[in-house]
Amino acid sequence: MDWFTIVSFTVSALSIPTLIGLVWKELIDKRKENSEERKKKRKEEFQENVREVIRAENEPIKNSVNEINKKVGLVSEGTLCSLRNDIKDCYYDCVEKGYRNDYDFQNIHDLYEAYIGLGGNSFISDIMKRFDKIPSKDEYKKMQEEKEATQKTINTPKTQIIVKKIPVPGKQNKSNNIKEVRQ
Repeated sequence: MDWFTIVSFTVSALSIPTLIGLVWKELIDKRKENSEERKKKRKEEFQENVREVIRAENEPIKNSVNEINKKVGLVSEGTLCSLRNDIKDCYYDCVEKGYRNDYDFQNIHDLYEAYIGLGGNSFISDIMKRFDKIPSKDEYKKMQEEKEATQKTINTPKTQIIVKKIPVPGKQNKSNNIKEVRQ
């Protein structure tokens, strides 16, 4: 055997396992790739199945939440109407009395705060501005005392009116010929 044959045989002998190794590596890589693709595909399928189950399970909950939200909206609207009515009643009661006491003041402001918190409108805000101008009970009493004192001075006679009947000259002394003079 010559060297060329030996080298050829050696190269052939070494290249066959290398070739087999390369083919084997390619097969393993392909298998891993397929395995990773299958894992990814199975993961995506599993996730989609889970999503479908969650959607199916959540549907009754979603419907219940929607019903509850509708009812909460109705309760909120009803509460808003009640608060509006209570504020108006308190305001008109105080207007009728002519004053507001501390309880009225605190009560109507608490009602107003809740009313605004529920999204109330400016109609009641106008009533609140007018309510705050109503005098307190002490201010009302003081105003009444001042009013009474003023009326007493008005009713006190400062001047007297004297009526004298004077006969008109040149006419007979009949009752229709008498002239009244005030002093």
